[in-house]
Amino acid sequence: MSQLQRPFKKSYPIWLWPNLIGLDAPIIAITWQKLFANSFNTKIPVSNYVTLFFVVWVIYSVDRLMDSKSLGNKKTAASRHRFYFKHFRLMLLITLICSGYAGYLCFAVIPFEMLKTGLVISPFVLVYLLHRKWSRGPILVVFPKEIFVGLVFAIGATLPGHVWAGDIPEAFLSSPVIVFGVLCSMNCIAISVWERDSDYQNDSSALPQFFPIITKFFTPVSWIVFIGLLIFLNYSFGKNYYNESLPVITASSIGCGIIAIISHFDGRVSCNIMRLFADMAVLIPGLAFIIA
Repeated sequence: MSQLQRPFKKSYPIWLWPNLIGLDAPIIAITWQKLFANSFNTKIPVSNYVTLFFVVWVIYSVDRLMDSKSLGNKKTAASRHRFYFKHFRLMLLITLICSGYAGYLCFAVIPFEMLKTGLVISPFVLVYLLHRKWSRGPILVVFPKEIFVGLVFAIGATLPGHVWAGDIPEAFLSSPVIVFGVLCSMNCIAISVWERDSDYQNDSSALPQFFPIITKFFTPVSWIVFIGLLIFLNYSFGKNYYNESLPVITASSIGCGIIAIISHFDGRVSCNIMRLFADMAVLIPGLAFIIA
């Protein structure tokens, strides 16, 4: 049965719940924040991890609340959007409470330098949310939302490590941040490609909706990106290039490789499983290098 024919489900499998309530993105964010901190031998206070978790969750929850109110076809919408639509008041209340707590953490707990640098990213988040509400197609005309979101997520997740290391300019220009941004962007593009049926009547800003050919060429593109990262990784090892960056570059490359492999299962398993695989492609390499 295609996504367009699937009715509302009365229950969800337990493995889908982290995505339904929005825990996947903040967990990935703090995981990579920890990997960056370890790679740069920087100790980040627990309060910074908690702050990042709640800030990311609130942003994603606001985005879903907005999406749930603008669905063109609720029956074919992605599971997370149907969940927010069904439990809109509850999720709005939780989002307001978490917003208040995140604000307290930002203004009363984390260092001012961290807050000041973090505010640099806030206009990009605002641009994205305004675009989701009142516009369609690429962000600022030229940027697919998936690439925009991936890069902003990468900068935001790795920002605390750079602030505590005293390398704030590197938070926007360093090779590990850019490579991690590539992984996050590939994750977002993959999800849009694999959820194209759900987005058909519900998200006209999704890349496959205004550039449908990407659905046919995503697999070869993902392999090209993976091979390109392997070449850069080999260069980095060969030139002893930024030793502290190698774990991040390696983990990001592995994640892109996993996405390339997963892409071959598009159409063979449900989009919910594909979504889970896409998130695991980002989460598992980061966790592996932290544990190692």
